[in-house]
Amino acid sequence: MNLPPPFVPKGAVFQGIGVGQGIAIGPVHIISATNIRVHRFKLTSAQMVERELERFQEALEKTEAQYLRAKNSLPQELSGQASVFDALTTLLRDPVIAKSVDQKIRQDRINAEAAVNSTIREMARLLANINDAHIRSRSSDVEQLGQALIVAMRDPSATQQPIFQEGCVVAAFDLSPAEVSSLPAGRVVGLITEAGSQTSHAALVAQAIGLPTVMGAAGILQVLEHGDTLIVDSREGHIIRNPDADAVKFYQTSQRTLKDYQLEIVRSAHLPAVTLDDHRVDVFGNLELVEELPAIIANGGEGIGLYRTEFLYLTRPELPPEEELFEVYRRVVASAAPRPVTIRTLDLGADKILAINDTEGARQSQALGLRAIRFCLKNLDIFRAQLRAIYRAAVHGQTRVLLPMVSSLEEIRRAKELINETCEELKREGRRVAENVPLGIMVEVPAAVVLIDELAKEADFLSIGTNDLIQYTLALDRGNPEVSDLYQPFHPSILRMIKRVITAGQAAGISVSVCGDMAAGVYSAPLLVGFGADMLSMPFGVIPFVKRLLRMSFFEETKAIAEETLKAKTADEAMAFVKSTLKTKNAGMPNNFRIAS
Repeated sequence: MNLPPPFVPKGAVFQGIGVGQGIAIGPVHIISATNIRVHRFKLTSAQMVERELERFQEALEKTEAQYLRAKNSLPQELSGQASVFDALTTLLRDPVIAKSVDQKIRQDRINAEAAVNSTIREMARLLANINDAHIRSRSSDVEQLGQALIVAMRDPSATQQPIFQEGCVVAAFDLSPAEVSSLPAGRVVGLITEAGSQTSHAALVAQAIGLPTVMGAAGILQVLEHGDTLIVDSREGHIIRNPDADAVKFYQTSQRTLKDYQLEIVRSAHLPAVTLDDHRVDVFGNLELVEELPAIIANGGEGIGLYRTEFLYLTRPELPPEEELFEVYRRVVASAAPRPVTIRTLDLGADKILAINDTEGARQSQALGLRAIRFCLKNLDIFRAQLRAIYRAAVHGQTRVLLPMVSSLEEIRRAKELINETCEELKREGRRVAENVPLGIMVEVPAAVVLIDELAKEADFLSIGTNDLIQYTLALDRGNPEVSDLYQPFHPSILRMIKRVITAGQAAGISVSVCGDMAAGVYSAPLLVGFGADMLSMPFGVIPFVKRLLRMSFFEETKAIAEETLKAKTADEAMAFVKSTLKTKNAGMPNNFRIAS
C-alpha cells in the first residue's frame, strides 16, 4: 500500500516540525496568542500571606482536576497514551514547585501569581539550556504548567470555550496538553503551533489522539487570515496555505491511503519483529518519565531499552532522596514486568547541570568535561544513592544497568567495585538486593570504539548511543545550526564504528543494542539489523512502524546491503546506495513516510 511520491504544490508552503503521520485539510481557526501578564505586588500582612497560600493550593486542585478531565476525555482505545496526563499531574505535585512557591509567598512576601511565575521561569530556564531534546522539551511543559496555574487563580468567567467550525485546522502560538485534548474531535482535524517540539507533552497528546500536527512553525500566525484553507502534512512538517485544486486532490487521496495504512500498522503493533527469513529483532522503547510506560507497551514495545534517569535531578534545589528514587524505579520495573528494563545511570554534566550546581563554572567546557560516568565517579554520594535505589528496585522485575559515556577499562571496573560495595552494604542492612543484574556500557565516544574488544570482555551487553557517537566522532555540536548539516549518521566513519562494535559484541558472546535516533530510521534501522544489532530502542510512537518495516525485510539481504554500504567513501554515497537498494524492500511503507530525521 504505497502512497504516491512526494507532491510539490503551488502556493505558499511553510515548514515546521511534524508530529505524527497524518494529513489534515480544512479552514483555519486562529486562536490569538495570549501572553498572560502577571502583576506582582507585596503582601503587607500575615492575613494576605495566608490568603495567597490558599489561592495557590486552590489553583493546584483546579489544574489537577482539569488534567483528570482531559485524561478521561480520551477515547478508550487511547487510554495507554492518556498516561501523559499522569506525567503532568506528577509535575504538578512536584514538592520542589510547591516549596519554592511557598517560600516566595512567605519570605519574599509576593502574591501567588508572581511566586508561581518566578518559580516556573527558574525551572524552565534550567531545562531550556539543555541540549538533549527530550529533556529540553520539558521546558515547554513547565511553562504551560505555570500558565495553567496562573489562569486557575483568575476569574473563571474571563475564559470562554471557543466555537470551532466543523473540519477546521486550529492555529495557535502554543497550547497546553490539556487544551490539545479538549479540542473537539471531528470539528478540529489538524493543529499548527508556532512553539513546541516533537517530544513535548502537547505533541504526545496530539499524537495520541491522532491529530495531524505541525509545531515550531515560527511566525505563521502573522501571515494566516481567517478564511484561509490549510493542508497540514505532519509527515513532512509542511503547512500549505490556500492550496490549488491539484494539491487538494492529491492530499485527499494520500489522506485516505495513509489512514488505511495506519490502521493496519496499529493492528499489527504487538506482532514480533521477525524478518521474512525468520530472524528475530527485539524492538524496545526509550523511557524518560514513568508515565510514558503504558504508551510504550500499548505501541508494542517489548521492553525498555533506555530509561533516562536525569529528569528527577534537573529542576530541584536539592538531590532526590534514595527512597524517592527507589519508588520511581520500582514502579517502572514492576509495571514493565515481565518485560526487561534497562536503567541508565546518571548522564549528568555537559548541558545537563544540576540545579544545585548551576553556576557559570559548572557550565564551562562540560561537553568535554565532567559528565556521565565521569561525573558519577567524582560524586560518589550521588552515584551510590542511585545505585542503592536501582539494585533495590531490581528485585521487582527483569532489570539491566547501563553505564553512559564509558571510555576506559578503569571506569567500568571502578563502577563494578562500587556496585559490589553497595550491594554488600544493602545486604548488611537487611534489604533485598537483586543478584546477577546484567551490567552494560554505552558506546558513544571514539575511545570506547577503539577499546571495544577489551571493554566487551568486561560488560554483559553493549548499547550504542548513536547521537553522541556521531557528535563526538565528527567533532560537532548537534544542537548548533551552523554545523547541523555536518551531522551525518551515514558518515563512513560512523557506519564502520557501529559495525566494529557489533562485531566485538558478537565475538564476546554478548548482545548489542542501538538506542540513538538511527534505531528509528527508515533506512538506518534495517542497516543496523544487517550489521547484526540484536535490539533497537526508540520513542514509543514509532515502534509499530519499525516493527512492520523489519517484518517486511529479509535479514540476509540487509546483511548484504550493510556489508556493501561499508565500502562507501562518503555519507552521500552510503545514503544513496541504501535508498536505492532498500526502496523495494519497504513495500507497504508510504514512500515519503518519516520515522526519524
